[in-house]
Parts: sequence; structure tokens; C-alpha cells
Amino acid sequence: MSDTAPRTAVDSFWWPSTVTPWVRFLAVASLVANALLIFTGGLVRLTGSGLGCPTWPRCTPDSWTNTPEMGVHGIIEFGNRLLTFVLTVVAVLTFLSVLKLRHEHPKLFRLALLLLLGIPVQAVVGGVLVHLELHPLLVGAHYFLSAIMIALSTLLVLNTRREGLSRVAHDQRPGQLHGHTTLVRGLGVATGVIAAVVLYLGTLVTGTGPHAGDQDSARLAFDSVVIARAHAVPVYLLTLTAVTGIVVTTVKSLPHVLRNAYAIMILVIMAQGAVGYYQYFNGVPEAAVSLHMVLSAVLIWAATRVVSISFYLADDHHEHAAPVDLGEASPASAPAQPVR
Repeated sequence: MSDTAPRTAVDSFWWPSTVTPWVRFLAVASLVANALLIFTGGLVRLTGSGLGCPTWPRCTPDSWTNTPEMGVHGIIEFGNRLLTFVLTVVAVLTFLSVLKLRHEHPKLFRLALLLLLGIPVQAVVGGVLVHLELHPLLVGAHYFLSAIMIALSTLLVLNTRREGLSRVAHDQRPGQLHGHTTLVRGLGVATGVIAAVVLYLGTLVTGTGPHAGDQDSARLAFDSVVIARAHAVPVYLLTLTAVTGIVVTTVKSLPHVLRNAYAIMILVIMAQGAVGYYQYFNGVPEAAVSLHMVLSAVLIWAATRVVSISFYLADDHHEHAAPVDLGEASPASAPAQPVR
């Protein structure tokens, strides 16, 4: 008789010992939830509901929830706070799903832990933000925390796919750069750094613009035209970097997965730029600003993919273990795959 007790259905599903579809689903759910937080945060600001709940952690000094007297602003701000609880549930489930994988796949465990720990940090910064009456620099810091969470979620998605899907592991296997490791890493670093600068200057544009989140909130003293043009400069540089990435990967016959990652990023930059120019020449309408913020989350996802794939392919010393076959075709028999 075996000394090992058989695994129960609960054990195999909620706390799996391999990278299952459930683990991959939760990674995607983490990414979507964190991106949604940027959207709802933008909605709070654009509707002037930033102080709809005038205190924290309670909504009012006497109530944890919004009251009818607070009107629509209280509903919107309290709804944004409720999303934190949804995010917490997803983060806890994600952490539990990789708990048994912490020795075999420590990277997944670390990413899930960081995502879990990031939630109370965001909540505290949000509370300070309310007490400081939505100071624009702290609003920008709050956005950057969400950007970091989206980047971490993207890394979790990428790594669960590499470890759980044979074809993805084959397409992104290290050691395919044929002596171009330094070039690929350099372009990856440039992509990450320039994207971060784009996002930072975007928060300064936001802090200078009319959508403060509350009519009494302070604004930054920049000239709105000058800061908007300054924001556009790194966008051009990011576009040039992405185009260079496509040219390099094509000329050097580097893995198509990296070329596709750069191509996706160019499409996102073009969409983001089109919306940016539209709002600039049309008085920054709320709908355009909201779409611009959503696309900023997509840009974080796209840039993180480029950086992660670049460094993963360049890791010639990575000891890559074959992932568990979860019904996927083997690399040898699978056709070439499209964008991942």
C-alpha cells in the first residue's frame, strides 16, 4: 500500500501541484482586474467623484458605505473602493493556486505574493490621497502603483503560459538569439525605460489638466501645451524603438514571437497616439480621456511583454524544464503559432 494519500478533487483544483488551466485563468483574471482598477479610477476622477467618499477607510465618519445624501459621486467612489475587494479575492485565489508550486516554480510564487501584498499598499496610498484632497502628484503615484500591478500580472500570465503550455514554451525557449543577445536586451531595456517615462509624463499632463477629481483639488503649475508636447517626445522615441525591434528581428531572423510582441506594441502606440491627439485638439473630453487611460493599461501590458520575452529569449543559461502537457500538441507536431 502506498504511503501517499490520494489527492482530493479540492486539492487538485484549488491547490494544484502543476500549472493547470485554473492557474493560468487566475493569472489572466489578475491582469484584467488590475487593468479595470485604472478604468474605474479614471471614472472617479473624470466624474468629479474623487471625494465622493470624503474620508478613509470609512466612506463617511459614521458609515462604511455611501449614503443617499452623497448622490452619484458617493456611488461612483464607493464602487471603486468595492473593486479592491474583488481584486483581493482574485489575488488570494491566485496565491493559493501557486502555493504548492513555490519550489518547482518559485517565480510564479513570488509574482503572486507581490500582487497580493500590493493591494494593501494601493489601499493605503488611496486613503492618503483622500486625506490630502487628491494632490495631483500623489494621484500620479497611485496610478503608477496600478501600472506596476499590471506589469506584475502580465509577467504572471506570461510565465504561467510558458510553464503550462508546450507550444508557448517551445516558441519562447531561451538560446534562439544566435549571438544577438546584447542587442535584444538593449532594445528591451530601452522599451521599458521609455515606456515608464511616457507614463510618468502622462501623469503630469493629467495633473495639469482640467479633470482633477474634485473642483477644489489642486492642479500642477505646468503650461498645458508645453507639458503635453513634452509627453509626446518619448512617445515618438518609443515608436522608433518598436520599429527598430521589428526591423532587427526581421533582418536577423530572430524568433517571430518577439517580432509579434513589437508589432502589437506599435498598434497600441498608434491607437493611444490617435486618442491623445483627438483629446488634445478637442478640449480633453471625458470619453476620450477615459479611453486614453484604458489604452495606457494596454500599453503597460504590451511593453511588459516585449521586455519579458526579450530577456527570456536572451537567458542562455536558463534551465528550462519541459512543461506538463495539458492537452496541447507537442512542439514537433504543432504548426507555427501566431501572436502570443
